[in-house]
Amino acid sequence: MQQSVFIVDENSVNLNLTKEQNIIIERNYLVDWLRFCAANFDIRNEKIYIPDDCEKYGFAEGKHDIGQMMHFLADMLEE
Repeated sequence: MQQSVFIVDENSVNLNLTKEQNIIIERNYLVDWLRFCAANFDIRNEKIYIPDDCEKYGFAEGKHDIGQMMHFLADMLEE
């Protein structure tokens, strides 16, 4: 069974943060989680097939590496 890791810092329990500050913290957690999962050996070697009609959402048709897609999404969120 795989263990989950939850990262908690002083900001995650601070209730006095603004909505924008909370969004930044949550986005940073998501970026870290995507990179962590993308480095997982089982996920890194998996492929996903994106069908033809997903081009309207910005995805190219074909088989893609899940790990590379997760790194790409993390990079986009970090910018």
